[in-house]
Amino acid sequence: MSGVRRFIWIILVATVFILAISRNWMLRHLVVPIAYSVTNRASQSMDPEEMYRYFHWTNSTSCFLAVDFGFCVATGIGVAAPDGHKAVCLDQFISPVYDNCLVYSFGINNQWTFDEAMAQYGCQVHSFDPSMGVGDYDRSQHIHFYNLGLSGKIEAHPTTKWNMKTASSIYEMLGHQPTLIDVLKMDVEFSEWDAIPQMLRSGFLADTVKQLAVEIHFNANDTLETFRRYAGILQDLESIGRFVRFSSRPNPGLKKPVSILGGKEEYIGMELTWYNSRFYYSVGNYSKTRFFPYF
Repeated sequence: MSGVRRFIWIILVATVFILAISRNWMLRHLVVPIAYSVTNRASQSMDPEEMYRYFHWTNSTSCFLAVDFGFCVATGIGVAAPDGHKAVCLDQFISPVYDNCLVYSFGINNQWTFDEAMAQYGCQVHSFDPSMGVGDYDRSQHIHFYNLGLSGKIEAHPTTKWNMKTASSIYEMLGHQPTLIDVLKMDVEFSEWDAIPQMLRSGFLADTVKQLAVEIHFNANDTLETFRRYAGILQDLESIGRFVRFSSRPNPGLKKPVSILGGKEEYIGMELTWYNSRFYYSVGNYSKTRFFPYF
């Protein structure tokens, strides 16, 4: 009888294993691509309210341990509100390794709270901002500043003449291959809309970046076509790039009447954070991270 029970137990375990693998495969190769294709088709037909629901949406349950790094209270924006902080997912496998991690921080404007918090965590932080009027220097043993800006191509900025580079060219310049970037943060005042597509096309995001934290920006008078282009870029990031959004929060100081909403007040600056699902290794991770808000 014990031999029969052992045989039944083996069959049950094997069945559960096969069902788990099959479910994960189906979600990854069948269900997920269908959901992606729906969102990509919808990006050019979204109405303004749908787009803002999409910008605000987040799958917060996809990261069990989202922690804010960096914090200060901004008081000169009409309200007293937290500023400078970014969400970082500390779930196993996707979390930066304590005292052995790499962070790129684009856009400082003399606000160092995030960089300093990541340095306290033990990361080597490489900070970039061409607008501060200072040259390259080491702020501390862990924070290294560069007078460079982020763009979708290598160029001198057409108006400011700042030295602009792509993320991949900076990565090569600093000799960080093949080290993964644990967190890449951007607050680059509209340059994100040029940088993200280039990072996707080059494969840099998919292969190199574990987490991406971006403040996205709009102009209150942007056209519907411009908003749709922005939504399409984010959908490409989340579909083609397979980045999972686990945090979306408005910038409380950037709420304005928005033309495409008929003058209704909405946020024209939002903090969005994703992790790269390629590095989030857990059984059934696709099942818990691949759902879209209203499609």
